[in-house]
Amino acid sequence: MIALYDVLVPYTGYLALVLRVWVGGNLIIHSRPKFTKEGFVGSAGFAKSLGAPAGSARAVSYLELLGGIFLIIGLIVPIIAVLLIIQFVAISIAKRSKMHAEYISHGKPSFEIDILYLLLAIVILVVGSGVLSIDALIGF
Repeated sequence: MIALYDVLVPYTGYLALVLRVWVGGNLIIHSRPKFTKEGFVGSAGFAKSLGAPAGSARAVSYLELLGGIFLIIGLIVPIIAVLLIIQFVAISIAKRSKMHAEYISHGKPSFEIDILYLLLAIVILVVGSGVLSIDALIGF
């Protein structure tokens, strides 16, 4: 009997493509409001409330924007994935320790979305850039 896994393995590259484009697109959408004067001020205030330097908000904004673009085109995907893993681990820990956020909480601070993106970044790191990527073209 053939396992479902054996049937789907040849399509892993396409799964990687869909996953990195979806995550990249969401990161870009999420970063856009941060690139306004109010957005930078609000992000810096949020970072400070978590005990991080205000400048880290700008770094996160650029990681989300450029990292999202790089994921979509498939450029340096493993490096972007590692940076996103670091970002979402740090955010999750800070929310839990500084904001006393719960994993899932309605109307209160929570970090389930941060954990979701952490897990997606881990999957992207493991499966790689997949098909239709610059990394595949240059052998990275």
